[in-house]
Amino acid sequence: MADRDILARMDEHLERGNAHMERGNKHMERGNELMDAVRDEMRLTRQFMADQAGVAAGQLSVMVGQLSDTRAFANQQMARIDRMLRDNARIMDGKVDELRRLNDELERQGDERREESRAGREALFAVIDRMDRFDPPDTRG
Repeated sequence: MADRDILARMDEHLERGNAHMERGNKHMERGNELMDAVRDEMRLTRQFMADQAGVAAGQLSVMVGQLSDTRAFANQQMARIDRMLRDNARIMDGKVDELRRLNDELERQGDERREESRAGREALFAVIDRMDRFDPPDTRG
């Protein structure tokens, strides 16, 4: 009987062990399912990151192209502005020369007018001086 009790107890332990193993197998199966899902998520994340890196590289390429276009445009604008400033400087130099010539002419005309005015004044004073000599003597006396 003792042998039967021992065998019965061993059977109970084996059944409990089998139940634990069954539960462990279910946990392992669920763990494997979760790990498969994690691996899929990691694969998708890597794929997404690679796609984003490609998009970013494409955007960077576009931005570099735009920067190059912007530089070219800025260089064209600067060249136009430089050309315009040189043209304006040349025009202004011509205007300055013309203004100097006009100023010299006005100064010459002013000098002539002052000289004519001075000559006229002197002539007028000379006439007035002569007229004093022609005044009749004062007879009131």
